[in-house]
Amino acid sequence: MKKNDVVIGVDLGGTHVSCGLVDLKGNIFGIYEISVDRTEKPEKIISHDLIGIIKKCIDQKSELKDRIKGIGIGIPGRTDSKNGICVFAPNFNWRNVDIRTPLEQTLNLPTFILNDARAMALGEKYFGNGKGVDDFISIAIGTGIGGGIVAGGTLLMGADEAAGEIGHITVDPDGPQCACGARGCVETLASRLGIVSRAEKMISEGGETELTKERLSSKGIYEAALRGDKLSMKIWEDTGIYLGRAISSIANIVNPRRILFSGRVSGAIDFFLPALKKELASRTKMAPVDKIEFMRAKFEDNAGIIGSAGRAFEQLGLI
Repeated sequence: MKKNDVVIGVDLGGTHVSCGLVDLKGNIFGIYEISVDRTEKPEKIISHDLIGIIKKCIDQKSELKDRIKGIGIGIPGRTDSKNGICVFAPNFNWRNVDIRTPLEQTLNLPTFILNDARAMALGEKYFGNGKGVDDFISIAIGTGIGGGIVAGGTLLMGADEAAGEIGHITVDPDGPQCACGARGCVETLASRLGIVSRAEKMISEGGETELTKERLSSKGIYEAALRGDKLSMKIWEDTGIYLGRAISSIANIVNPRRILFSGRVSGAIDFFLPALKKELASRTKMAPVDKIEFMRAKFEDNAGIIGSAGRAFEQLGLI
């Protein structure tokens, strides 16, 4: 191991793919991002978007080229990380897509994949607000909701690498259809898209608000709540209730000491956290929830890059 070793961390998101070179202290050297059309065939996304942005990253930081030891990629779905395969990515409609082979053949660098939310948990474990905490949950709230669970200092993977699918915990059995095929997943109600959908419904039902359906966004709902818009504040309260229901299911099993929130929606934590805590306390009696610390993750916009880099460092035996 050399202290100046770096890896390429890649975050494949629902709308963008971004990457950067990361060192063993979690520093990022250059961040590059392009838009992704998730309706395109996986072969094109891999060959054009993923490989293209990685090549750009290497070319733009040519002075670091000899220090690059590998590539880590966060994938928004279930992975078979041993074989480098994306087993199922509902928002991309991918099934059994080989990601490692074309990257390693083209870029000649060892490549490691992991579910993006699990990768974010690793980033927090090695470099962020999970460092030194043996038991914590990392929850990423964006286009969807993902999670990672660290227990006893180890990232839980599960028999099929499906441990930590927090976004697909059912919180309303009669709720909206989820991209995974189930109904009422917390992702359908408390993700960025779920929040906007609920707001649209409340506006259609005649709720008194300054919001309009045109160009509605979670950021706009947050800003309206800051101005005291009651419907917007109600939306965030309900978001906290849904998240509290999901977290209660995990807290009763893994007994976390800390819960970290990342993603764009986490910026509204002051609005949804009180309802979340209340709902969690009402549903969780065996685990001492009063000892749980709630905070935002250290890494926000770059959490996916840092996390996937952490995975590469880990698998290369460098950390």
